Amino acid sequence: MAARVVSRPVSASAISQWDIETDVLVVGFGIAGTSAALGAAEVSGDVVVIERGGGSEGTCGGLLYLGGGTPMQTAMGYQDSVADMYRVLHAALGPGVDEAKLRSYCDGSLQHFDWLVECGVPLITGPDEEGTPLATPDPDGFVQVGAQEYAGGGLVWTGGEQAYPFNELAPAVPRGHMPRDPNGTEDLFEGAVLKCMISAVERTGVRVIYNTGAERLVLDDSGRVVGIEGRRDGETVRIRARRGVVLTTGGFIYNDEMLREYSPLLVEGAAKLGHGGQDGRGIQMAQLAGADAIHMDAADATLVTTPHISFIAGILVNGLGRRFINEDTYYGRLGTESVFRQNSEAYLVVDDDIFLESSWLRPAWASDSLAEIEQQIGLPDAALQQTVDYYNLYAGKGEDPLFHKGPRWLKPLNPPYAVLDLRNRSMPTSAFTLGGLHTDPGGQVLDVQGQPVRGLYSAGRASSGLAVYGYCSGISLGDGSFFGRLAGQTAASDGAGE
Repeated sequence: MAARVVSRPVSASAISQWDIETDVLVVGFGIAGTSAALGAAEVSGDVVVIERGGGSEGTCGGLLYLGGGTPMQTAMGYQDSVADMYRVLHAALGPGVDEAKLRSYCDGSLQHFDWLVECGVPLITGPDEEGTPLATPDPDGFVQVGAQEYAGGGLVWTGGEQAYPFNELAPAVPRGHMPRDPNGTEDLFEGAVLKCMISAVERTGVRVIYNTGAERLVLDDSGRVVGIEGRRDGETVRIRARRGVVLTTGGFIYNDEMLREYSPLLVEGAAKLGHGGQDGRGIQMAQLAGADAIHMDAADATLVTTPHISFIAGILVNGLGRRFINEDTYYGRLGTESVFRQNSEAYLVVDDDIFLESSWLRPAWASDSLAEIEQQIGLPDAALQQTVDYYNLYAGKGEDPLFHKGPRWLKPLNPPYAVLDLRNRSMPTSAFTLGGLHTDPGGQVLDVQGQPVRGLYSAGRASSGLAVYGYCSGISLGDGSFFGRLAGQTAASDGAGE
């Protein structure tokens, strides 16, 4: 895995000739990089992007978390507001949410939806041309497909909005927006949004230079970032940025040295979500130029083998045989809670009525006796039995006083029982980092005193974005594109007209 970057910034006075000059240099061409390039191009006609590898967008679900009453929400009959969106995200993404960024994102969500559509992202609103809904929810507003809950018309429940505690903060509204094939009714998943954004960049005058990676920043005598020194096809290349450098280089899930320092629970037993280019190089380059990095221990961890949605009717227990969360919440919350607060000790208990023979998952233990299962797993005597007895007592009444799982999922568990082993030693969690460079809402990178590192900007997973110690599917593409655009605009405006 990648080792720590040791190259310190180079002085501009040591550079006799620049290979490339531009107003704005964007480093990285993922969702944040494409959006930064487009944002910069709205202000300046001289923008360059360099790219050495790839971001995580091709491995994510391809969803955008948007709300406040988007055309897709309205077309499917959902009423949403900026205030409700803010309340849910403030609870779901924290603690430690940057309230100024979150307010900006929620306030700008509707305009951002329109901008994405203008960029060519196919966010189709509601029924097809024949008036047939693109998906038909059940009476509770859900369409069950695998581990995901669809709300119809390209909308997906992606943050547990319909589950406790979020359903007590605001009316349950789906905010995961799924791009759809404009020539049919097929969903567009992995990489769809990024492909559309790349095409949008190609329609501008932005220069994109591939096989080129940044290795260290270039500073002038005043300490301002004025460019980068990197490698292109094995040769040293120096690129001057007259107005600003925007780092959109991704997180550091592929740098085990950084993980050991900041988030050691992810070093062993975690499947890395993303590409090898997410090695933290951009973060380290900025730190060596005086930038602050925050929330570096934060990460999202998802159970790779998230069971079929019907398994929600079972119960998740920890190494003490006790429940620790409402099982109907967002599956990312299940994984993060299991890894970071239950030491990756998680077991899913179901019975014969819940277990699906069609599921590719197979139980690790099965018996008519909970006492026997306790011995097989190594749980404390009578602990699982007490947990199931208490759960059954209230599930029969349609209640869950401990964790408030929704009534539609509550049913007493009866023998025979089966237990799925969800420990990361048996089924690795899928993880990516959330911490990164400290930036203001405009993308300006800040130092440890909260002052600007002049000439340096960042967005996407290289920065600490909206998600801190919680996550919702679609928030990476959402805040990467939103704050990427702002970072590009801010960088292009830096020194404009001087």
